[in-house]
Amino acid sequence: MCNKIRVVITCVVADAMPYTSKGIRGQWSELSMKRAVKAVLMYGSSNYKASREFNVPLETLRRKVNIAKSGGGVEKLLGRPTVLNEDAENELSKILMDMEARLYGLSPADVRRIVFKYCQKNGIANNFNTETEMAGRYWLQGFLSRHPELSVRQAEAVSMPRAIGFNKQKVEKFYSVLKGVLFSDTGERLVPPCNIFNVDESGYTICQRPTKIVAKKGKHNVGQVTSAEKGKTVTAVCCTSATGVYVPPMLIFPRARMKAALLDNAPAGSVAEASKSGWITESIFTKWFQHFIGNVSPHSRSQPVVLLMDGHCSHTSNLDVVQMATENNVVLIVLPSHCTHRLQPLDISFFRSLNINYNAEVTAWLRNHPGRCVTEYEIGGLFSCAYGKAASVNNATKGFEKAGIHPFRDDIFTEEDFLGKFLAVILF
Repeated sequence: MCNKIRVVITCVVADAMPYTSKGIRGQWSELSMKRAVKAVLMYGSSNYKASREFNVPLETLRRKVNIAKSGGGVEKLLGRPTVLNEDAENELSKILMDMEARLYGLSPADVRRIVFKYCQKNGIANNFNTETEMAGRYWLQGFLSRHPELSVRQAEAVSMPRAIGFNKQKVEKFYSVLKGVLFSDTGERLVPPCNIFNVDESGYTICQRPTKIVAKKGKHNVGQVTSAEKGKTVTAVCCTSATGVYVPPMLIFPRARMKAALLDNAPAGSVAEASKSGWITESIFTKWFQHFIGNVSPHSRSQPVVLLMDGHCSHTSNLDVVQMATENNVVLIVLPSHCTHRLQPLDISFFRSLNINYNAEVTAWLRNHPGRCVTEYEIGGLFSCAYGKAASVNNATKGFEKAGIHPFRDDIFTEEDFLGKFLAVILF
């Protein structure tokens, strides 16, 4: 009998004990806190008395009472507020999974850079490092803990045959992704050929590549006039569809400021940008993508537009382009690394023709202007002549056909195509 009374007394005393801050943080229930706040606001109880009665922390109760007075809720929230709200984090999670599925594969550092740029662009307050322009490692850890559908996965160790550029595993993965976008499970075509595009860049200098010439036989040097020993590189961003429709090119000049005169005689509809190196950057590719949307109008098409591109960092780490693609009915697909010579239509048939014609145009210009050099101001016109000859429907369609993109053929490459590359490395 005495033992039973002792147990009952112990239980009653335990229930009546006031909340203590010692122990594990956050060991109070949301229901108890709501009752305590109600007791203070509706029944005139003091904070101290309500804290003891409902076993909730006093300082937390005071804060919740003030929040309730201003119209806020009494939810149980532990930890600091997140930099991105729930909707933004969910959208980021979806983007990361979509990019991985389409062969993007962003590293943790890439994700941190993208989040930093997103916060800067949208004016979101944060304490990220402005020197490295990256979100913190602890932020990434917290983000991953809130989104268990994501994880940082260690890349698997690959054998020598798999590591060599053009290999069967990477090509099969690419065709699997492309097939899932172009066709339904029943084989119905979802994307027409006119909606499949490929974009790529190539560099052009004022110094043409010397061609073979007829010369005197024997051991003596054979030369050909060029504009200079070494020239500046102008990058041309070109894009075409599987049906031979070309998007006007973008020319990127190696200079700090752009001059309108540099575009004189360039292909109709061309745009130009300035870059100190003359190569494409993330911000310039964003401008090109806006140019692409303006010419293709993907948002007005009933089926999605597919844009194939290589894995250059200006493409794959570009949050602005990913967002614009989502908003404008564009599906981005990245070609596997070291495979563009066999899978990128522009590389297969267009740029070879363009390069040959450009060299010929520069050589002819120098022959017709003795004593003068080609400068940046002549490149627009010379490039336009070469582009007019290379940008044919046949060059475009042949590239897509040889890559197995249209008509779609995921069996276009044989075992010998993959084996040949491996044997070349072993033998030489």
